[in-house]
Amino acid sequence: MASMAAQLLDELMGRNRNALPTDRTKELSYNDVEVCRYYMVRFCPHDLFHNTKADLGPCPNLHDEAVRQKYLNEAPSYTKTKFEDEFLKYCRSMLNEVERKIQKGEQRLAQSQLAKQEAGANPKSKAEEQISLLTDKISHLVKEAERLGFEGNIEQAQGLLKLSDQFKSEREALKKGEGLSFATELMLEKQMEVCKVCGAFLIVGDAPARLDDHMQ
Repeated sequence: MASMAAQLLDELMGRNRNALPTDRTKELSYNDVEVCRYYMVRFCPHDLFHNTKADLGPCPNLHDEAVRQKYLNEAPSYTKTKFEDEFLKYCRSMLNEVERKIQKGEQRLAQSQLAKQEAGANPKSKAEEQISLLTDKISHLVKEAERLGFEGNIEQAQGLLKLSDQFKSEREALKKGEGLSFATELMLEKQMEVCKVCGAFLIVGDAPARLDDHMQ
């Protein structure tokens, strides 16, 4: 959070905002390695997707509006072409990664549906499938809690860890041959689909407000 705030101040006031009037400061150029070329061209992908699972974190390079204006007004055409090519290449790599995520998610759902069908006549196989689903959800909750904790959302992180502990207890119960709680079994049986935009798993028939929030 502190790095993001510092980056915002740099964009608004310049990177030499803390320098004294007597200090000699180097004039920044759009060709400097510490300058974000994506920001020069159009926008920096690190500025997108804040507080989502696709958050790239703060950009490691400088965003300076004065340098950007200098780039737009003074950079020769071959430099702009080079920067634009780099920008498009990075955007394509992000799109390709999302396409892979969507494909992988659809494959996981297809495998899960097949496993459920095969487990229909075999209670032991159904329990093994539920254990696998719980393991996936526990792993996801722990990773999400770590992300929230890193961002300073301690209460939300603790809530997710508490839920993961509950799932761990239910998983141990399954391993001992005991059944799941009704709420957990209902959660595992919910039909899922893959978002065609970002690759996230969505609940089929979920509340319209939740789906609208996700699409936004």
